[in-house]
Amino acid sequence: MKVFHIISHFDLGGAERVAINIAKSKSPDFQYFLFEVVKGESSFTNELKKELEQNDINYYCSPFKNKKIALCLFWSWFIIKYATIKPNIIHTHTEIPDLALWIFRKIAWILFWIKPKYIRTIHNTELWNEWKGIGKIVERFYKKNNCNIAISTSTQQKYQEAYGGILPPIIYNGLEIKPQRKFSNVQTDKINILFAGRLEYQKGIDELIAVVTALKQDKRFFFHIIGDGSMKEKLTNAIQGLNNVTLYPKVYNLSEYLGSFDYLFMPSNFEGLGLMSIEASLAYTPSIINSCLGLNETLPKNWELIVENNSIEDFLTIFNHLPQYDYQYLCEKAYQFASTHFSIEKMQQEYERIYKQ
Repeated sequence: MKVFHIISHFDLGGAERVAINIAKSKSPDFQYFLFEVVKGESSFTNELKKELEQNDINYYCSPFKNKKIALCLFWSWFIIKYATIKPNIIHTHTEIPDLALWIFRKIAWILFWIKPKYIRTIHNTELWNEWKGIGKIVERFYKKNNCNIAISTSTQQKYQEAYGGILPPIIYNGLEIKPQRKFSNVQTDKINILFAGRLEYQKGIDELIAVVTALKQDKRFFFHIIGDGSMKEKLTNAIQGLNNVTLYPKVYNLSEYLGSFDYLFMPSNFEGLGLMSIEASLAYTPSIINSCLGLNETLPKNWELIVENNSIEDFLTIFNHLPQYDYQYLCEKAYQFASTHFSIEKMQQEYERIYKQ
């Protein structure tokens, strides 16, 4: 079976990583092809392409850099690949690919007398933030084809609340266990805390700032913050002059460095599924988290390092008591849960079972 995966662009991203991990399947029953809608041109794009080539995954780059132009004209070059390769399955990931495929369907309807099967993974709890009206129209197509898959309870529930219809089944994202390398700037005499993610409200940047500044005089901890986003200036101003924190740009293959840190800190306000928490657990690095849907699903239900309602006071209590926890117990507990629930093989098998139905 020939399976097309349509992603936003060849760059870092949770949805992109899921598509690539599915396409890494070694099943002889499937041949995978990856398409980007918007031309990726970041410092990580070439690294991602190398990974695809190393795994013998077919991929096709968009000629368009502008998002709106790329969306409107995706059909103009995709139609050639569609007609030539004749896919059995078309699988989209996030709103840009969802909309690009919908536009293609409207324009190239004459080629759809033999219809492929559609699969659409819902990666986010909040959809169509930029195009609410368009989203309502597009969702009719995906509901009509009964092709929605949620990645967590949070995405499942939020989708049905917003759009109704049949409750989408859940397939948890699967991740590879990566060999670990040493992060160069870890502080050997400190407890090294990592925050990594987009610097946006979703990721709890205000809570991050509150915790880092509250612990600025505590010489036990050192915070490593990796990311970029609209709240970067606010964060930079807040930590200016502090000796307990360093801010870094994006790091490619960050999952290969997670084992260098003692803890991952995720004060997210909401998540589709907190992949970073899972990756940290697979690297034997425990996570300190807020109990929001999509994040609390990544760790055991009785997880010790969790707070409700992003409580700063409770976070500070956890940090103050970190030396008292059985660290090896936490590492092993998190690893066992992640390796059981979020293996890449399990995800591949569950999607391929749906492809065959």
